[in-house]
Amino acid sequence: MTRVLAALLLLSLTACTSPEAPPMKADGPAPQESPERLYGEFVSRLARADGPGVCALFTPSGRVAFQDEWGVAQCDLGVTEAAGGVGDPAAFAAKAPDSTIRDSETVVEMSGCGVGAMKALSAPEGWLIDAYLHPDAVDGC
Repeated sequence: MTRVLAALLLLSLTACTSPEAPPMKADGPAPQESPERLYGEFVSRLARADGPGVCALFTPSGRVAFQDEWGVAQCDLGVTEAAGGVGDPAAFAAKAPDSTIRDSETVVEMSGCGVGAMKALSAPEGWLIDAYLHPDAVDGC
């Protein structure tokens, strides 16, 4: 009986002190497995005005470009501005790119009316947005 209690105590202490996976930073990168998935996540998160979620899809230079295009000092504020122009969140979240240009295996340019234009870069961990243009800059919209 003593051995059983000792084993249970050891098991419970081990379970309580075992290391957990570190929490994901809300502002850390959230690379996607394909440029199309990256675009889909961007429009979906933007439709929900998910500032941290949208901002996590950018490289540092992409985030700066997004902020500059929206004329704000923080990415979250750009998301608020951009999401303010979304009339139908469900329809916006379902948008696919109107234009996709594959510059190489690691660079893809995508654009859409009401969304803007972006350059996606592939890194070992996945795809992230590295450049962004305001929706007003997209031709044909």
